[in-house]
Amino acid sequence: MPAKGKYLLNDQELKNEALYRKFSCISQYQPLVLLLGLSMLSCGILLILFFALRLSAEKHCAFVSVVSGSLCVFVAVFVLVCTEMLSQRWRHLLGLVVWATHLTMGYTFIFSGPLILPWDQVPFFLFIIFTVYTMLPFQLWYAVVLSIISSVSYILALTLRLTLFSHQPSPYLANQLLSSAVVFLCGSVVGAFHKVLMEKTLRQTFQDILRCLSMRMKLEIEKRQQENLLQSVLPVYISMKMKLAIMERLKECKDKEEQQRLVKDNNFHSLYVKRHENVSILYADIVGFTQLASDCSPKELVIMLNELFGKFDQIAKENECMRIKILGDCYYCVSGLPVSLPKHAKNCVKMGLDMCEAIKQVREATGVDINMRVGVHSGNVLCGVIGLRKWQFDVWSHDVTLANHMESGGLPGRVHITEATLKHLNKAYEVEEGNGHLRDTYLKELNVKTYLVIDPRSKDPSLKSRSVPKPRVNDGLKMRASVRMTRYLESWGAVKPFAHLQSREGYMTDAMVNGKSRCKDIPLRLAPSNKVNERNKSQKSKFDEELHNEMTTTIDELSNKQWSKSEETSSLSLWFPKKDLEKQYRALDLPMFKHYVGCATFIFLCIFLVQLLVTNNRKILGMSFGVLVCVLLLTLAICFAGHLQVSLSLIVT
Repeated sequence: MPAKGKYLLNDQELKNEALYRKFSCISQYQPLVLLLGLSMLSCGILLILFFALRLSAEKHCAFVSVVSGSLCVFVAVFVLVCTEMLSQRWRHLLGLVVWATHLTMGYTFIFSGPLILPWDQVPFFLFIIFTVYTMLPFQLWYAVVLSIISSVSYILALTLRLTLFSHQPSPYLANQLLSSAVVFLCGSVVGAFHKVLMEKTLRQTFQDILRCLSMRMKLEIEKRQQENLLQSVLPVYISMKMKLAIMERLKECKDKEEQQRLVKDNNFHSLYVKRHENVSILYADIVGFTQLASDCSPKELVIMLNELFGKFDQIAKENECMRIKILGDCYYCVSGLPVSLPKHAKNCVKMGLDMCEAIKQVREATGVDINMRVGVHSGNVLCGVIGLRKWQFDVWSHDVTLANHMESGGLPGRVHITEATLKHLNKAYEVEEGNGHLRDTYLKELNVKTYLVIDPRSKDPSLKSRSVPKPRVNDGLKMRASVRMTRYLESWGAVKPFAHLQSREGYMTDAMVNGKSRCKDIPLRLAPSNKVNERNKSQKSKFDEELHNEMTTTIDELSNKQWSKSEETSSLSLWFPKKDLEKQYRALDLPMFKHYVGCATFIFLCIFLVQLLVTNNRKILGMSFGVLVCVLLLTLAICFAGHLQVSLSLIVT
């Protein structure tokens, strides 16, 4: 159990925290480099002035040595930081080196002079304290410790020097040292206030970037899903043409309202229809499915068709056929689209034989009397998309109609082909007379000669599928045929459409009506909820990992562009070049404004206290500062009025 006041972070939160630390180090890079540049410039100016004034280096040996050594340290740290020779974790050590160097310079300036005063180098030590909070790569608690060390060491050093080692006592030493302590306290509080605000703003920026990347990745995922959905309805080559045409139409119209109207009213006007020659069309119908459908509920019927046609889609993909449409229990596809294939007839015949074999396996395993009737014809087709709003891809021609009648005039369990298809087969399969004209009047009117393909597996037992299950006569005597068939189809493991969205629990919600079980709705095999949860968790962890990688890449890009000129803001004025953007920025609320006023009031009170310690005429000082204090306190009360009102209302309630 975690200790009181603490909580355990999961792996993703720990990764985000590590990313934030890396992001924070990048944000602290420029202030550190700016401080090093300012320090090097100051040391250089001091040395130039020293030698320009022709002062004696022997008399001021400590000053020259410390300033020269500090310059070398600053240059070395600057080179290490800019060239990134050391990793980011070493920047804390480099920050300590810079802080210690500044502290050494401050004490050198104090004790190298001929006269030591209680207020010597107070501004410089205040600068050191403020840089610890604002420009050096330290966390808040670390900066507080270093600021305390800087201020306490300064006061102790001057106290010991001016009391124990001085022959001239100073009557106002206590007040002057106390005023220095107030100045250091004020600098520490203001620096800590700045540090907290920067930390809060930085975390908010990091969260905004993370949220923006997450939304962008989700939009990309949804875009891919939409494209997959579109490609499941339309062929890829047609969907790409349609998308390009719509994009060109939208580019031509520059008005946004007009673009929205075009997208809403008319999706496209172009007719995407193309003629294809030398293709084969397959029509397949499930014989006995009408009787089977009358014995099952609509939900079971949908599940059964979904499983069965999922298997047929796999067979179509293996045989290079494109499924055109599903009409009830009728399935038809074309081989030779959109790219012409020399063996299109073989593909369709092979697919028809595989479909008949699949249905045969179902019949033998479940005992359900169903079969497959397949018709194939080769010829020419017109294929394309019709409709203005509700798109539909289809094929049209007399050859398509003839293929449909070849299916209706065929025999169960056989592949019925025309003479045109037989010519394209090049004797790849043995055939026998089909006599389709005796079973279909349309074939008789056109005097079409038909044939039945002999499955090679019927002659050679070694070519039969080894996975054909034995008939299970005694299995499921109390189950209806539809349930037995559905359970067997599930064992195929076919890739089913929208399987990731399917939940079998949803089909069972109305299995009980008024406390009684419905005889029509036999509960099917439920998908284990723990597997669903594991799949959802794996998808979420995969998304979190991709988001983490994207955020890492973004942070690395920010690291490489630290000194690049921003196109959004001016480098000097920090204004947005776009006036509308600057106007929107200035119209934003400042939720921290009351805290700014509070910090300013604290600084004013520290100044008043310092003046009170060092001045002699305290009455005039008290009157003038008292009026200003009243004004500041009134302003502060106005700023916190809303907060006080909420607090009072909570107390009353």
